[in-house]
Amino acid sequence: MKIDNSGKLSGTYSAPSKTSARAPSSSSSSAASSDSVQINSLASKLSAIGNDPGNQQPSFDAAKVESIKSAIANGTFSINADKIADGLISSAQELLNS
Repeated sequence: MKIDNSGKLSGTYSAPSKTSARAPSSSSSSAASSDSVQINSLASKLSAIGNDPGNQQPSFDAAKVESIKSAIANGTFSINADKIADGLISSAQELLNS
């Protein structure tokens, strides 16, 4: 498209044609059919533990929560870091060995 000295447009202008919707390519359909999910063994064990009704425990001990709450309010609550660390290590070992 050009503009000459007369101010008239010369040449033709055509709007870009619209393209039709693309059909899915064969590579994407073959990729969808080959998708897979792998769950590692630890995740499988955790899922099995969570789904076993024998392992279901109450979500929390209300009496213990109240005693901790009052100890915090009274300023008498103490944290035993060694006991917490031992419990975490023990839980991790149980998960890895089950």
